[in-house]
Amino acid sequence: MFYSIRFGKIDMSLVLPNDKCMKTTLSAKRQVSIPKQLCDELELEPGAQIAWEVQDSKLVGRPLPKEGWRSLIGKYKGGPDLVAALLKQRREDREREDRKLAR
Repeated sequence: MFYSIRFGKIDMSLVLPNDKCMKTTLSAKRQVSIPKQLCDELELEPGAQIAWEVQDSKLVGRPLPKEGWRSLIGKYKGGPDLVAALLKQRREDREREDRKLAR
């Protein structure tokens, strides 16, 4: 199926295979519903945030992580103590510099 439509500044010319074609309608409030099949496939739940951008005259939406940077909190919990490793490295660097200056 081939569509060729001009929508403002965006050229909507594209080829959509019949089995992958999912259409939605932009509401008066400029809202778009995402088909359930896509929501299930991408594990999107109500309240999910999507980042929108235009690439090569195509509207592209990418789901954002649920918690953003907060999802990284505790990621390395139980792993090596990174602060202790940094302090040890700084202490070794300082000792090496002191030895250089003592020569």
